[in-house]
Amino acid sequence: MPAILIITAIWLLSSQSILPKPKGILGFDKLQHLIAFFTLAGALGLWPSPGQWKFRVWRTSLTVFLCAALYGAIDEAHQYFVPGRDANIWDWLADAIGAAAGTAAMGLLMRRRDTKVKK
Repeated sequence: MPAILIITAIWLLSSQSILPKPKGILGFDKLQHLIAFFTLAGALGLWPSPGQWKFRVWRTSLTVFLCAALYGAIDEAHQYFVPGRDANIWDWLADAIGAAAGTAAMGLLMRRRDTKVKK
């Protein structure tokens, strides 16, 4: 459920022609993309079972990352059709970096959780 809520929030924000931006923060837009897709990857990482994270960590990580990064590409394509917005490869790159970081964090969290369970 968290992933669906995050996807919906990203879609609704992307549908806005103009979003408020604080002044004076260099690259704040890219930071917003990174945080949003970090969070999305973390939420998507809740879907695979702990066993998948334990025994198939690379496949699980790749799947979570690709789902989040693909949604970033879909979101950028969607923005192309929103008046006042555009599709931007740099925004997608920030999405993908956030997705990779979120996936890595989820993998570490699941690994740490597994270690605690064994003790």
